[in-house]
Formats: sequence, structure tokens, C-alpha cells
Amino acid sequence: MSSLKTSILFIIFFSAITYSQWFPQTAGTNYELKSVFFTSETTGYICGYNLVLKTTNGGLNWVNTFLQGKHNSITFTSETTGYVCSDSGKIYKTTNSGINWSPQQSNTAKNLTSLSFLNSDTGIITGYGKTLLKTTNGGNSWFSIANIIWEVDFFASTVINADLYFATGTDSYIIKTTNGGANWIPYTHGAVNPLFTIDFIDDNTGFATGCCGMFMTTTNSGTNWTYELYLSQGFTFTSLKFVNSLTGFCSGGNGMIYRTNDKGVSWDSTVTGTNEILYSLFMVNPDTGWAVGNFGTILKTTNGGGSGYPIGIEPLSNIIPSDFILHQNYPNPFNPETTIKFSLPEQDERKGKNVNLSIYDITGKLVSVLINEALKTGEYEIGFNAADLPSGIYLYRLEYGSFTDSRKMVLLK
Repeated sequence: MSSLKTSILFIIFFSAITYSQWFPQTAGTNYELKSVFFTSETTGYICGYNLVLKTTNGGLNWVNTFLQGKHNSITFTSETTGYVCSDSGKIYKTTNSGINWSPQQSNTAKNLTSLSFLNSDTGIITGYGKTLLKTTNGGNSWFSIANIIWEVDFFASTVINADLYFATGTDSYIIKTTNGGANWIPYTHGAVNPLFTIDFIDDNTGFATGCCGMFMTTTNSGTNWTYELYLSQGFTFTSLKFVNSLTGFCSGGNGMIYRTNDKGVSWDSTVTGTNEILYSLFMVNPDTGWAVGNFGTILKTTNGGGSGYPIGIEPLSNIIPSDFILHQNYPNPFNPETTIKFSLPEQDERKGKNVNLSIYDITGKLVSVLINEALKTGEYEIGFNAADLPSGIYLYRLEYGSFTDSRKMVLLK
């Protein structure tokens, strides 16, 4: 049985390499790459620790420009004008296609996380400590529009039009303004999961995702959001981009790149050939795009990632378990990934009830919700990535109707 399992794993691993349609490019660095942006199919930029990379031939070669700082987001408003935001309140601007980068005054020392521009004049920057900055003169000056009382770290934003903006952050917060930032309307369903991404395909239809694969949609301009769906098995999404009204991509932990061709109704997973965290992706069209991540990872596709495969939590077998079982995670201790396995027997009175599998720290604080959906009878397993958590003892708890069980696991980094 052990040799059979090893053979199956080898076949899966070999297939992932063989059929991957995301091909690696040479970055010339081992530092993490946090954000990618292309102004055309040939010219693109990547920012990371102490650097900005540039290509003019679709990524065949990348030129490294030293730029001091831990840079988190890069965007361009034209072929020549672009911006980078970074930790410690740093903002840089180029007006000559990245040849030179000039520092801008941010009036904050908070870590800045993302850039979003409506046009050449108007843009916003998100950051830690409820930081929201706005410019109306192409970055010559920035001013705070964080007139809010909620203690939120913001990670992403999108500017829909001159009045309508959205930003996402910790504790599943999504905030919205309909008057250019003068006032903000908060939305949260109270989950501890941070939302790292947000994108809209029109004024009404938008999507947000983040920790543990939680995926939310709105069809009424953010008045209501769904939150029942978890796209991945415990892995976090850090980037979400729609190319058009139907086709979108998201990337994140464990080398994941997911894709939808029906406005987010269903998703498949493309094979990337890497397990590194992919912090950012950019598609110039439904076929051609790049993803960047840990240890200088740069991937490119020219066919939209090729043939995908279905996602979701699937039973391990068709055998009907005789009892509830929450297995010990494996490996344990772990760093930073582990797998949790459990069994659900047939129980008529529980049909239609959600299965909830959550992670808590040693103080009992909720850290992550891995599963919160109805599952059929069977044996299941789900992965958990604790890359963003400190070392320590954690608890995972399974709830299904009146049944509850919990076990300890140890994260050692």
C-alpha cells in the first residue's frame, strides 16, 4: 500500500511538471517579488525588496534597478508614468518608464500595501493602521481619507469611478465610499480572516478573497456580500484580477493560480509547477500573463494557464464511515503546511447542516476558518498553510450538528 501511494504521488508530481503551462523566467534574484504590472505584452515591471525589475521583451530578460525599501505594490498610469509603494510610508514615482524613481511625500511611516489609480491624476494607497491616502494631482501630493473609527489594516483597493472606491482589510472588512472618500460605509461578517484582494468588473459586480481561500461576491455594488464559499483548501489568495467581464485569475499560497471563465460562478486550478507563494499576477489578456512570488519566482503563460482541473474538497473514498473521526494532523509538528483528515458518517438529523473546521490559537482566539459548508458522508482531508502565523500550539476544531471534536497541533518555524 505504501509503495502504491508513493507511485501515485510520483505520478501526480511528474504530471504537474509535464503539463504546467506557467513557465519560469529568470529574475536574477532570490528575494521575494511582491507585485507585477505590464503596460503592454512586452513591457512590464516587478517590485520587491530593494529592487524594481523591468522587461521590454515579454520577460525573456529582466533588468534590475536598485531602489531601496521593501516594496509591496507597483502600477503604471501610462507607458512612462508609474508608482511604487512600500513599507515605512515610502512612495516612489517614475515619469521615464522606470529609468529613475523619485520619492514622494506620504506624511506617514505606516507600511503601505497597494496602489490603485482611476486615471493619471486620481489614485489611492492602502496601508496598515487604517491608512488610506489619496492623490488628485498625479502623486505630487497625498492626503489622508481615512476618516474612520474602525481599527483596520488595509491590504487592497479598487477605484471604480470618481466617487466609488472599495478597500479590503483585516477581520473581513470591506469598506466603500460613494463620494470620493469623504465618507465610508463598512461591511464585515465578523470573520477573523483578512481579505487581501478586491476587483470589480462593473459598478455592481465585484469579488474579494484572502485568507484560507475565503471568496466573496457582490452584485449590488457592495451593499451585500456572499461569504459561504472557500475556493482553496486552507491556502491564502493574495492577488485577484479580472481580464474581462467573464475571465478572472487569482493566485496565492502553495503555487496556486485559479481561473474562472463564467464571472466567478465556477473555478478551476491551473498547474504552475511550483509550491512557492505567488503574491501577484497580471494578465494583459485572457491568454498572456505573469505571476510573481517567493524566492524570485516569475512565471509566464501564453495560453491562460492551459487545461485546468476541478477544485473543491473531495471525498477520499466512497466508503461510508461508521463513526465521526477527527484525525491527528500530519505532519505534526509542521512548518508551515499540514493536512487535516476527518470522517463523516451518515446521520439523517444532520443532513444539510454545515461542517465547520476552524483553527484557534492557544488562548482560544479564532485564527482561521478552513471549512464552513455542507458536506456529504465520507472521508475528507484539507490542507492548512500557517506561513503567516508564529510558532506555537494551535487547536483545530470540527463541528457538525451536535458533534464536536478538537485536537492540538504544533507549528515550529
